[in-house]
Amino acid sequence: MKMESQSLHLVRGGDAAELLVFGVRVRILADGASTGGVQSVARLECDPGQGAPPHRHEQAESFFVLEGTPELFVGGEWRSLAPGDFARVAPGEVHAFRTAGAQPATLLNFATPSGHEHFFREADALFRSGRFSPETAAAVCAANGITLVME
Repeated sequence: MKMESQSLHLVRGGDAAELLVFGVRVRILADGASTGGVQSVARLECDPGQGAPPHRHEQAESFFVLEGTPELFVGGEWRSLAPGDFARVAPGEVHAFRTAGAQPATLLNFATPSGHEHFFREADALFRSGRFSPETAAAVCAANGITLVME
């Protein structure tokens, strides 16, 4: 059950719908509407080898690792993360993430200001429509201010 008031935004355990975003399971916990545009917060679940390709956008993006061993690409190198680790990527910085190891990884994702939730929802709709292709995926990214960067 999701509860809203001017002083509280509460999302209970499994209440956030699961979105499928390019191989990553995403649950939006807070969006621009619930934070006054300040940030979006999502729970990301990534199977081994899955993640986001190198990209950049104007939101600062932060990750808090709950489970697993994800890797974060920033500044031209991959960095291993572990449960309890926190990383913040500056706006406009090329970055990527993926799950290393044999177990899935679960992260909290914070984007400041909000807006990332629109990309998550549009990418999920594209996947579920059956029209997914590299070209349509790139178009959804571009429409949401995300630039894919080829390594």
